[in-house]
Amino acid sequence: MCGQGGCGRGRPRHPSGSPGVVLVVTLLLVGLMTIMTTTMISLSSSDFLVATNESRSIQALFNADAGAEEAKMRVSPNAPGGMAIPVGTSASWRAYILSGTTQAQVQKRLDPTYGKAAPTYTSSESTSNYFFYNTVQTGPNAIQWGWARIQHQVDVSGRSVYQDAVTGQPTTAASRVVGGNAVYNHPMLVVTAEGIQGAVRRMVSLNFRPILSTTTTTTELLTDPFKNAIHARNTVEVVGNAWTDSYDSRSGPYHPTNNRDHRGHVSTDATAPGIITVGSNSSIGGDAVVGPGGNVAVAINNGGTITGLLGTQKEARNLPLSSIPAGLINQGPLTIAGNAIRVLGEGTYWFSLINITGNGRLRTTGAVKIYVTGNIDIGGNGIATAGNLPPNLLIYGTQDPSDASQKTTTVKIHGTGDFYGAVYAPGAALDVYGNGAIHGALTGNLVKINGKGGFHYDEALGNLGRSVTTTTSSTHMTTGYSRHSWREVAF
Repeated sequence: MCGQGGCGRGRPRHPSGSPGVVLVVTLLLVGLMTIMTTTMISLSSSDFLVATNESRSIQALFNADAGAEEAKMRVSPNAPGGMAIPVGTSASWRAYILSGTTQAQVQKRLDPTYGKAAPTYTSSESTSNYFFYNTVQTGPNAIQWGWARIQHQVDVSGRSVYQDAVTGQPTTAASRVVGGNAVYNHPMLVVTAEGIQGAVRRMVSLNFRPILSTTTTTTELLTDPFKNAIHARNTVEVVGNAWTDSYDSRSGPYHPTNNRDHRGHVSTDATAPGIITVGSNSSIGGDAVVGPGGNVAVAINNGGTITGLLGTQKEARNLPLSSIPAGLINQGPLTIAGNAIRVLGEGTYWFSLINITGNGRLRTTGAVKIYVTGNIDIGGNGIATAGNLPPNLLIYGTQDPSDASQKTTTVKIHGTGDFYGAVYAPGAALDVYGNGAIHGALTGNLVKINGKGGFHYDEALGNLGRSVTTTTSSTHMTTGYSRHSWREVAF
């Protein structure tokens, strides 16, 4: 039985156990959440720093690349004025472009006493062949890189490596011969550049090869040896009682009324004062023409008569020495003296000289070409060609292909006999005098006509011996540089 105070009236119990346990659990949960929050904040901060450094690293790499691009631009032949960097010829040549780094800082890195030298440098290098330039980038948008170094690519022996201008292959030869001309091989270059972004620095090294450009030019040179009655590279004199006119042997022999015209033109490639002189008793039955750009009022000293026009050539005549045909044999001197007559049949001949004196005479029986590698003196009774047709005798004063000292330097036509033919001796002085008439054409270095017989240009010679020589020349150059290889340099 229960007592008076009743049953079950002891101290009441807490339904969840001891209050201290709850506090402990609560504190543990708060601590765990704090640790998790701190960890997440730390991880976020670390990720931010990693991302920032990665961004700076990438930007530094691009900045280094920008330095390499400026170097490529500045060694290009097409670099804007004031920006070009001339490439040195020595294998030890260096050119530095400075941006975020000073010259003193770069030189300090070259000093072997400064701890670790800059990458790829050795203590044996000298700064005597180094050249420093400032970047051309300016303004708020300039890319901040450190420096860029331009140098020659070298082989294991320390020799500069070039790119062959024709084959494009590497070579240690600075030039080569192409078509008889020396062609410069442009050097291959190595550009090392340091990029900076904040505290991050990265360095790249690139090999640059020249961009080769070959331009081929084809030129056609016209040789027209008997275009005018008289043509000279230099002085032309028509003096004494000399005079020129023209006729056409295809229409018959020269006749002062029935077969005569006024195309006895005289011309020269030169423009000096008085380069063409016409004496007081002389006349030119045709034009008088001086070299390109000449002033006819000064270049032509006309004391006689010129029936045609005074003018200038568009360009100088192409007057090469004649080439002796292959297989032609030198028959030695052609000498005719006394009353002798020498007859040449149709064909091509080579004589070391021509000398006709006294009453000597040369006669041809067909179309004859004569190459002479010595002086020419035609006197006596002159030369009679087949049918007295000037195109049947062409004389070329030239030089011996095996001995350049043997050449035609003077041509003299004189005496009482008439001359029928054409003389082409662009390296010789031609002198015509006496009473004999000249039927044909003359081309030389200097030409002087002083006689009474008259000079009758045969218009049938106008295209005879005319030729077009096609020459091809190639120009090898570089228009700039292109990337050949790329790598990052660790430091």
